[in-house]
Amino acid sequence: MDVSQYLEIFIDETKEHLQTLSDQLMILEQEPENMDTINEIFRAAHSLKGMAGTMGYKRMQRLTHDMENVFQEIRSGNMTVKPELVDVLFRGLDALEAYLANILESSDEGTEDNEEIINTLNGIADAATGKVKEEPVKPAAGTAKQSSVAKYDSIQVSDYEKNTFEKAKAQNENIFGITVYLQETCILKAARVFLVFKALEELGEVIKSVPDIQDIEDEKFDLDFSLVYFTKETMEKVKAAIENVSEVHEVIIGPFSFDDTSGPKADAEPKASMPKEPEPKPAAKPATAKPAAAQAATKPAAAKQANSKKQAKPAVGRTVRVDIEKLDVLMNLVSELIIAKNGLVSINSAESDVKNDAAAFNEQIEYLESVTTNLHESVMKVRMVPIESVVSRFPRMIRDLSKKLGKKMELHMTGEETELDRTVIDEIGDPLQHLLRNSADHGLEANDERIALGKEEVGNIYLDAYQDGNNVNIEVRDDGAGINIEKVKNKAIEKGTLTAEQADHMTDKEIIDLLFRPSFSTAEQVTDVSGRGVGLDVVKTKIEGLGGNIECKTVLGEGSSFIIRLPLTLAIIQALMVELGPEKYAIPLGSIETIEDVMVTDIKSVQTKEVINLRGTVIPLIRLDQILDIEAGGEDVDILTVVIVKKGDRLAGLVVDNLIGQQEIVIKSIGSYINCSKMIGGATILGDGEIALILEVNALV
Repeated sequence: MDVSQYLEIFIDETKEHLQTLSDQLMILEQEPENMDTINEIFRAAHSLKGMAGTMGYKRMQRLTHDMENVFQEIRSGNMTVKPELVDVLFRGLDALEAYLANILESSDEGTEDNEEIINTLNGIADAATGKVKEEPVKPAAGTAKQSSVAKYDSIQVSDYEKNTFEKAKAQNENIFGITVYLQETCILKAARVFLVFKALEELGEVIKSVPDIQDIEDEKFDLDFSLVYFTKETMEKVKAAIENVSEVHEVIIGPFSFDDTSGPKADAEPKASMPKEPEPKPAAKPATAKPAAAQAATKPAAAKQANSKKQAKPAVGRTVRVDIEKLDVLMNLVSELIIAKNGLVSINSAESDVKNDAAAFNEQIEYLESVTTNLHESVMKVRMVPIESVVSRFPRMIRDLSKKLGKKMELHMTGEETELDRTVIDEIGDPLQHLLRNSADHGLEANDERIALGKEEVGNIYLDAYQDGNNVNIEVRDDGAGINIEKVKNKAIEKGTLTAEQADHMTDKEIIDLLFRPSFSTAEQVTDVSGRGVGLDVVKTKIEGLGGNIECKTVLGEGSSFIIRLPLTLAIIQALMVELGPEKYAIPLGSIETIEDVMVTDIKSVQTKEVINLRGTVIPLIRLDQILDIEAGGEDVDILTVVIVKKGDRLAGLVVDNLIGQQEIVIKSIGSYINCSKMIGGATILGDGEIALILEVNALV
């Protein structure tokens, strides 16, 4: 059994437990006597301890064990929850997240023992309960329970295995017999056995085990197992390695030998037997995942070779948990797809009487189109993930910022159940974090300033998510000071971004958009929270890279609002197919406002730019053939076909040669194959096999 195969499951479940701990600790800070919360934290810590122990992460197991002990005392009524305890628990949570980050990077938890956190936890518990910590008394060697015997004495050795013994002796290897007794409270016996095997593979080779590997995997054994072991290490070092595995009660080890007449027997030398201490102890170096013990027993050379290879970085973030009902719908649609296929095959069959029946063929095509549309919708629903998985970590972040900045603030969230495509969910976390930190630091005033202005001392930050047609809107707003337009304008002039004359002709919205420029910040001093000018420009770049856009609205003295608009999915979209010269392009339908025929004589020029006046709105024209360097489609015409697209509150008219029609297209990434990648959002393959590029409206408007 190779525990590394469970690493991805361990990582996913650990993330869930850590999020539960974070959420419940936030509640506990406000409601220190809430027993439901206390019990939930205890259960999460207990589950984490068991999972970490099973995977061999001893440091993580030890920290969660001590957190669990503290909450056991609270549950028993021996101590109460105080602010200093919550603070150290949050520090413990940060340490657990650091362990997980190391595991994500290298499959290893690292070397940090976090002794200071553990000692503080134990000190708080001891002070509250009046206990004096006692050193555990180690029983003397050889004081095993009466029922504990060296069962390895009865292991039978075959003729083939005798040759292996002779080779080991010739290479001056020690041959040990080992019997291991597990604790009576051990639940995952097989996992413990293989953790022992994994520890032993670090020092030598497991030659034979009783019961055999298959029975161990099936847990067809009691609380003990025996084995024969070859190693160049000492008996004490081998025993210590086994004892370092949790839930091992006792280890009996001694030299193993046999003769040809009486079978296996133990030498006259004394056996080392000592019950293991119940308290877990940190390992000097946590074991990394290795091949199964079965391979080590049957193919020791191959196991050594595999062990020498560097552990690969675990693959995470590629899974989505799906409701079984959604899978049932997919199964039904696939079955209908097969029926549609059989119908087409039947029509095409030589024996069919309806081979030339166009009506039957068209009917099957319509049926197939209906099935594929439903299949597309169902697959999209499977890919959808609630935004809650991203925003659930933000209350803790706002709590920490409140303490760091010395401002009282609260985060209010709505719409956590709103769903987005998994590929969007994976990328949206950092932009939202930037916006929330911006609201906390720049947006909200200091406590005394809010009181002087007649506001509540506690500032409010809101994070709202909701669906709007084919888009999902995420709004981050606050009730702070708002954006000082004049301050932004003066800062831009001071930095040389604008001249005073240019600034005088700019609208308030255009000035606010300056905040999204790289290296632009209005902060007077640089802190570890803000002031470096690397926040909002990163947000804009990331959002536009996801096919969305961001806009800012503000009222001086009342607060600011940042609105992010994102597509529901990045995989399949509805698009308008257009022609530009000899080439075909796709424009996402969600960005299109209307399509107009514009007389060439109606085109005006404003500051050397072409514009049209459409029903009282001045809209700039974009000649796509010039931007994309496409050869003109033919003779000059009197009427232009213009596709009016929208980005936030801004409109633009894209001049195209011809309209092909609306199609459902599959987006394919084109990587770095073309230079104007900002204007091209991907490519799609049309029904005739031709490739059409997808225009990125956000980069054009």
